[in-house]
Amino acid sequence: MSKAEQILSNTSRASRRKQGFLGQRGRFALLSLTVLLLLFVFFTQPDVRAALTSWTSLISG
Repeated sequence: MSKAEQILSNTSRASRRKQGFLGQRGRFALLSLTVLLLLFVFFTQPDVRAALTSWTSLISG
């Protein structure tokens, strides 16, 4: 195998490894934003807010 063929095979392997829409940072950012959105929606529900206020009143006295 010539040097050029080795370079081509190595670069094609590296490009195959990088396939995908998002990298690791992108996936982490998407996951973080999704979790924050779910928490926001969950904690803005009236029943959840009422339960949280009753629990905090038990803790604080």
